Order: sequence, then C-alpha cells, then structure tokens
Amino acid sequence: MDVIPIGDKDAPSSDGQKILVHAAYPLWRKHLVVTLARAKELQDGGNEVTVSYCNASAGTCAVNFNGNPVACTICQARVRRTAEAAGLKTVPLETSEAKTSELPVLTYSEAREVVEGVNSGVISTFRTMPDEYDDIPVIDRIRRKYFATASRLLKSMKNLVGAIQPDTIEVFNGRHACSKTAIIAAKSFGRTFNTLEVTARQQPIVHLGHLVHDRKGIQRRVMSQPADMDVAETYYSNRRRPSGNKFAKKHKEEFVAPKVDGYRRTVSIFLSSQDEFASLGKEWESPFSDYAPVVHAACVAYPDYQFCVRFHPNQADVASDILSPFEATAALPNVKIYYPTDQVNSYSLMDWSDVVVTFGSTMTVEACWAGKSVIMLGPSYFDELDVSHNPETCEEFVELLAQNLPAKDRQNAARFAYYQCFDQNPLRYVKTGKRLEPIGFRVRHPWLGQLARSSDDILCNVIKAWAKRAVKANQSTKKSKAA
Repeated sequence: MDVIPIGDKDAPSSDGQKILVHAAYPLWRKHLVVTLARAKELQDGGNEVTVSYCNASAGTCAVNFNGNPVACTICQARVRRTAEAAGLKTVPLETSEAKTSELPVLTYSEAREVVEGVNSGVISTFRTMPDEYDDIPVIDRIRRKYFATASRLLKSMKNLVGAIQPDTIEVFNGRHACSKTAIIAAKSFGRTFNTLEVTARQQPIVHLGHLVHDRKGIQRRVMSQPADMDVAETYYSNRRRPSGNKFAKKHKEEFVAPKVDGYRRTVSIFLSSQDEFASLGKEWESPFSDYAPVVHAACVAYPDYQFCVRFHPNQADVASDILSPFEATAALPNVKIYYPTDQVNSYSLMDWSDVVVTFGSTMTVEACWAGKSVIMLGPSYFDELDVSHNPETCEEFVELLAQNLPAKDRQNAARFAYYQCFDQNPLRYVKTGKRLEPIGFRVRHPWLGQLARSSDDILCNVIKAWAKRAVKANQSTKKSKAA
C-alpha cells in the first residue's frame, strides 16, 4: 500500500519496489516507532523492504555523543529485535575502521556533506556555532569522532546500496549525520529518497523526494492546502494563548509599550535563534545571518522611528555570545531591546507595531495573518508564500523601511495554518495521542534505551554549560585585550 502525503497526490506508487529503510536514532523512541511502522506498511504493500542500522561498537553520534559502547550495544539490540519481531529483515552497517578500510574512499563532496550533517547534530545539541569550536576543545573532539563514525557509516551504507540496489531509500529526518548518510548514499547512486518525520501535533508525516527541512519542498506542500479562513482564525488565536504555545506560556506578561511621542513609526524586530538556522546547512545560508549590524544599520538610519528588538526566548540557552554585539544598538535613544529572558508578550509587541521585521521565525506568518506589514530577512519556511516583503540585502532592507508597505494577502497564511493543523500521513501501525504508540509490535528494551539516552543527555548538558562559560571567558579576555 502506498502512502502519499497531502500535496504529493501525483507521486508514483512504490508497490513492488526494493526499499531500504535506515533506522537512524533507534534510542529515540518516536523515531524508531515511525521508522519501523513505515517499513512494515511498505512491506505489506508488496515491497521488498530491508531495514539497516548502525552496528558501531563505540560510535559517536547524535544519540551517543559520549561514544559509550554500552549505549551502542543497547541501541543495536533495540532496533534489531524490535524490527525482527515486526517481521522485518535487518542488515547491520559496520563502522569499525578495520571492516571499512577496504571500502572505497568517500568523494570530496560526500565528505563535505558528512561534515554538514555532523555540524548539524553538534550545533543543535551544544548550541554553539562552528566558528567557536577552536575555543571549546571538548566539542571539537566530539565533532571529529562523530565525523569518523559517520564517514565509516556512509561507506557501509554505500556498500549495502550497491549490493541490494534499492529503488528507494527512506530515513527519519535526514539532517544529522546519523540519518544524512542515507540521503548522501541515495544521491550518490541516483536513487529516490523519502524522509519521515513527526508533526508539531505528534502525527507521522512522509516527505516524498525531499528532506524535512527543504523549505521549497515544504512550501510546495503548504501551497497545496486549502485557504480555510476559519481554521486559520482558530490556529492563530490558539498560538496567542499560553495553553497553545510554550513561549506564550513562558512570556505571558503584557507588553508595556515604550513612549512613542515624537516618533513617526513603530517597528518591532523579532530575532531568531542563530544556531537553529546554522544547523540546517548551506542551503539556509543568509546574507542577514549576522543580526547585530543589520539591526543597528536600520535603527541608525531612522532616528525618528521607535524600534523594539525582541530576542527569541529560545536564545536564552545558546552558548555563543549573542548579546555583546547589540550593546551599541541598545545605547541608541530610539531603541528598546528585550532579551531572551525578559518577560514580554511577543503578540502584544506585534500588535503595537506599524511594521514587523523578522529573521524567518513563525512570527512572519502570524504577523501577516494579523494584517501587519511584514519584512522578512533571510530564508525561511515562508519565503515563497508571499506573506512578507523579502529584501535581498541590508541596503534594500533599510530602503524598504522608508516606504509605506502594504500588508500582504492572508490566504497563504491560512494555507500554512491548515498545513500545521491537518497535513499528516497516518500509519496503520502507529496510534497517535499524547505520544506515539506502535500497533502490532512493541519497542524492545524501553528502559535500557531511556537509560542510555538519559546518560548521554546528562553529559551533553554538562558540556553545554561548560561551553557557555568558556565562550563568556573568551569574550571577556578579548574585551580586556581590546581595552
């Protein structure tokens, strides 16, 4: 039985194909449940399905940054026994240097993609930017070990693909090196690939032929949705409520607007978390990635505008120094800055504004729905939905601020709301609810898996806290030397 997502209705059937499903991140329960449920459903549809998994003995990866051999043993037993009990054929992928040394070396482009996948996992976990790794030796060592494991995993993956010649390769997410290896192998052999994910509403979703962070693919899917205004009204209203938005819940105090006497226009600027965009890879590179000088240029150019700059609450956990670059801007008389831990309601701030400026956050589409003039800087999941004005340079952005920009039509904001609320791909072997539950099979070694993950989480949190202190100490040293 072929499962075709909404928005991919013209996709060809996969019945009767050879399909390789790679079980990446088996220690993460929902990833394993969705992966094996999808594999089982594809097999029921008459496809010849093979489930591959990493067979490292002490591998460093996105679920085992410590390289703990016990975690590796638990991980392998978990995926193998769960899959085999579900009636699925499994194949281990060797990652030892001895067993992969005779396999062909990776090409330069393949190695670069592995590096991108490694950086994605490291940035997401430790909340540090790549240009700071030299100042944090422990993270740099982890990154190198991760690259070694992922490179050997890719060699084994390519060897398996060459042996079984699958028509299609599927994997959960495809962003971190643990899963990106399957995507790289698919591209190297000219095979189609699909990526699996779970929506914000904890529903399985299948992306045919593109990654889950492919913004063009996602926006094509969004544009296939109906522009249901009633659904959109409910969705955006719920986003404002603390019960429907964790950030609204955390920052629910009302916004106390700064005095605007003598100012011609009010502008709110919503920053995004730099590490989140950096982790998505080179296709998300932005001319506006260095937020501070862009914001400063706008505030200096219009002294008769009142600017409010809102850091994203999620930036509070970023290890990198993101505050110092804004010191000069904070000193300007026409600027009020709200830092990540400041208690201020972002929606009240948006309502106060004549113009809303975003760096690609969801506030882009929310402000469009609210009837605001929106300027968006850099790539995002909304840059082709025509919900905002999208300058390509800082100079163009500053010029746009001088204009009386019209608000964009709300129809595509409504399509995005429908996509968020209803787009999914139900799997017959997954029961949805507060958490995903497998149907017809069970995840083996649940407590051992949780223990392995918790142990790695503790280590990562310690390293992240240490990295944050190290970055601050390095910044203090640099300032002292400059003084």
